[in-house]
Amino acid sequence: MMLGGPSKASAEPAGPLTVSFAARKLFASFKKATWIASTSLLILLVPLIIEMDREQQMLEMEKEQLNVLTGPAAAKA
Repeated sequence: MMLGGPSKASAEPAGPLTVSFAARKLFASFKKATWIASTSLLILLVPLIIEMDREQQMLEMEKEQLNVLTGPAAAKA
């Protein structure tokens, strides 16, 4: 029957358990932050990239139409 404080044997595992608990909490926070950052980037950047690609295609199409309308003589001049 122990009436005193915690024994030395029960006090030692508390350190590694605390470090393990802190590591798990840190990892969980890191996962959550990674999820938030990656989904935010997808939501913000993917539409921007699509729109930039569309704009580039429009510019190329306009350039091609201008070449067709003006003919090869205008390209040489």
